[in-house]
Amino acid sequence: MTIDLDGADGLLIVGDSERSADLYYATRFMAPDPFVFLWTTAGRTLMVGDLELDRARQQAQVDEVVASSRYEAELKERGHTRPGQTDLLVALLEDRGLARLKVPPDFPLQTADALRAAGLQLQAAAAPLLPQRLNKTAVEVEAVRAAMAASEEAMEAAIAAIAAADVHEREELYLEGEVLTSERLQRLIHVTLIERDCVGRHTIAAGGRQACDPHQQGHGPLRAGETIIIDIFPRHSTTGYFGDITRTVVKGEATPTAKRMFDLVLEGQQLALDTIAAGVDGSQIHAAIQSLFAQAGFLTGERDGHMEGFFHSTGHGLGLEIHEGPRIGPRGDVLASGQVVTVEPGLYYPEHGGMRIEDVVVVTDHGCDNLTNFSKYLEV
Repeated sequence: MTIDLDGADGLLIVGDSERSADLYYATRFMAPDPFVFLWTTAGRTLMVGDLELDRARQQAQVDEVVASSRYEAELKERGHTRPGQTDLLVALLEDRGLARLKVPPDFPLQTADALRAAGLQLQAAAAPLLPQRLNKTAVEVEAVRAAMAASEEAMEAAIAAIAAADVHEREELYLEGEVLTSERLQRLIHVTLIERDCVGRHTIAAGGRQACDPHQQGHGPLRAGETIIIDIFPRHSTTGYFGDITRTVVKGEATPTAKRMFDLVLEGQQLALDTIAAGVDGSQIHAAIQSLFAQAGFLTGERDGHMEGFFHSTGHGLGLEIHEGPRIGPRGDVLASGQVVTVEPGLYYPEHGGMRIEDVVVVTDHGCDNLTNFSKYLEV
């Protein structure tokens, strides 16, 4: 793995790899606390505290792991009684003879100010910081596939619960004598994911009007006859890679409009699946789906202060982040072989509910390979 330093002496990242996908990708070392990563033409170096030293030397895929306590001792010998983390970082950079550093766009401001005060030059890198992340290796694809398998098992458990539920007054769903709420369905999904070494956060189980806000997680009782959007996007606890799947179901009989929306969204998704390939502009795929929906009479725009229709992107990259490049949307990117993307068109109207269907595919030279095996149906 190589990096373009853009004339700098090295790339510097300071942060924790649980939140920084770039940091984890570059080191393959998962840690909840901040550490220092330095990438130069001489190799990749980690500086960590003594607590993480042995584990970093065993797990990190870098050329060198150094202890911050080494520089702390040196600074104390020079009379610095209480060196802070930035002092240790400056000592490391001086030791390596580095003066010009390339840093991520979100580099900590306080650390940047301290480094500049010490005479170091910083230049913010353009996004993406590590463009090689966009094109997944076979190992990465398998990591996404594993997360997708867990996502599908959780989806199966969620839909089975809706199917098994009884319908009580006000069309509310009851399961085993208790009301089936969005929160209860989310807990069921999360427990299923944990049993498969995945962690779900912000899982969506939204019914009726709530489903018309694509990122509304859902709350309160679920009801028969309404569309219920279930969007599951867990992170695998071992690999750090995400899965992502969405299905929309109705308990009982769906309305004629909901059925038409389902068929149309499914048609739009198939249009994308048939079009995706290396060299294709994602914005053209998105525009074709928008046109399909509009020609069918399902218009997009603001009405009564709310957006309705198809007002989000068709898809996004998936990997160490739930949302990463490339994009399949109004400002789409040209797709390349090896990229993993979601395909998730949707329609949203308050009087009819929300409708979204999502698969995950790998872009190839001549099309795409679908990593999703879960069936697509509306009524349960």
